[in-house]
Amino acid sequence: MKNALFYYYRISIMKIVKRRQYYYFEDEYYSYYLWRLDKPISYLKEVILLRKNLINSVFMEIIYNIKNEALSVIDGYSYLLLREQKNREVSFSEFYNPYYCSLEVLKLRLLNHSDWAGLWSSKIDYFEYQKDYIKNKYKILYKSLDYFIGLSENAISYFNASNNYLKKDPSDILVVARRRVDLVSYHFYNPLNLVIDHKSRDVAEYFKYLFVNNIYDYDNIKEIIEKLNYSTYQYSLLMSRLLFPSFYFDVYESIINDVKREMEIVDIIKRTAEYEEYLYNIYRFINEKKSILKIDWLDKFS
Repeated sequence: MKNALFYYYRISIMKIVKRRQYYYFEDEYYSYYLWRLDKPISYLKEVILLRKNLINSVFMEIIYNIKNEALSVIDGYSYLLLREQKNREVSFSEFYNPYYCSLEVLKLRLLNHSDWAGLWSSKIDYFEYQKDYIKNKYKILYKSLDYFIGLSENAISYFNASNNYLKKDPSDILVVARRRVDLVSYHFYNPLNLVIDHKSRDVAEYFKYLFVNNIYDYDNIKEIIEKLNYSTYQYSLLMSRLLFPSFYFDVYESIINDVKREMEIVDIIKRTAEYEEYLYNIYRFINEKKSILKIDWLDKFS
């Protein structure tokens, strides 16, 4: 890999660390991530266009090789080299002042994830189809799947109701968001993690990240909700996205793809009652700011 880096980028390094998705190295000023790309070229083209439209953005810079190409083929695989300043701390300023999409960016198809109901329904159909396959091989997944599918169906219904019954505000336009929110900078600022979506996505995924890592603090969450100053529609979408248990499905898919062991999902399953209470408290904080659509089953906690 050191020879490939010198050939493609004229970079000479002493130490390189191999991780599952990327190779990492650094110099005096920057951290570098040589990321193996497992998506089609059409997807990368949209990422590059989106990144170019984010003027003065904090997201990692895409480094082109000596052929002036974004992708470098090494040992039969395509890699993208990303660079960011060393030891940079994560900033949450975008939660309150997101990057709004230009007309050119809004035309991007693969990165637009704003149709939550459609995407979630497809995902649930896929999991339903897999049930017979996992029944004997993954018994823990099989026994827990129906609960999380039910939670997902609630999320879809709530999202559809929000679109049908709530009036949108002029500020309710699509923004640049993250597929997942992780406090580790190489995820938080990675352009390969970017999507075009509703502004509430990043905050909802951040709240889920806090829960999964058991580092949530209700005072902090309440303060964030108050500072967001969303419309009623956007607060309802925030609640809708929290109802969708992406953290469970991410681990589920990693298990099916032999990346993680089945036992790694047990902790999530054991914490379902805690997550329901977590949802209720966030639902309560939101309603103190704006009166959103009711979620009857959460009222049992009041």
